[in-house]
Amino acid sequence: QHEDHLCATCKERMQKNPLRVLDCKVPSCKEIVKDAPRTLEYLDDDCKLHFEELQRLLTELGIPYEVDTGIVRGLDYYTKTVFEFVNAEGFTLCGGGRYDGLIHEIDEKQDIPAVGFGFGIERLINELEAEGVELEPEEAVQLYVGILGEEAKASAYQLVHQLRNSGVIVETDYMDRSVKAQMKYANKIGAKNTVIIGADELANNSAKVKNMETGEQTEVSLDRIAELFIK
Repeated sequence: QHEDHLCATCKERMQKNPLRVLDCKVPSCKEIVKDAPRTLEYLDDDCKLHFEELQRLLTELGIPYEVDTGIVRGLDYYTKTVFEFVNAEGFTLCGGGRYDGLIHEIDEKQDIPAVGFGFGIERLINELEAEGVELEPEEAVQLYVGILGEEAKASAYQLVHQLRNSGVIVETDYMDRSVKAQMKYANKIGAKNTVIIGADELANNSAKVKNMETGEQTEVSLDRIAELFIK
């Protein structure tokens, strides 16, 4: 009912990607869309479940976030989730999202979901200086945290989050790869140590940390793994 009152760009967007209308900066369009239905009210079951799981993981990792139904990223290949990182003053430092079909558009033989973001280098440098962050030379990956099964993700990501917050260089899996593929990747990136967390490890509250150079394995309780690497 408001289409005739939209700007020329938004009228074109209505035919190609109506969600982009929500991102228009023209005052008259902003006035129209402020009362538009919220996108979260129209999620299908798959997207709703995905979004709930994402929020659960963010909460369990202690990452503060706000759900903002007004965020609409400018690129049209995003799927499911888009996001922005803001500083304490509310200024956007970077923005991005998930794109399940982008790589397939480039190469039809590949179907790999991914997440990406973009940021302004000058704004990021200014923020680092304001926060007093000093960048250190790149070091080797101290630990690769392998994940076996959906139920182990939260615990594995919590460990990764704790280690990274303590300055430990650690990598993990976000692609649901097999254990074999994960260990191959850990070896490729030169990880000094590896640990696999799955259902058995959760049940026993312990896992084996393997030194990739010597092959030595040490069984450690899950809540003490971080202590091995935090100086």
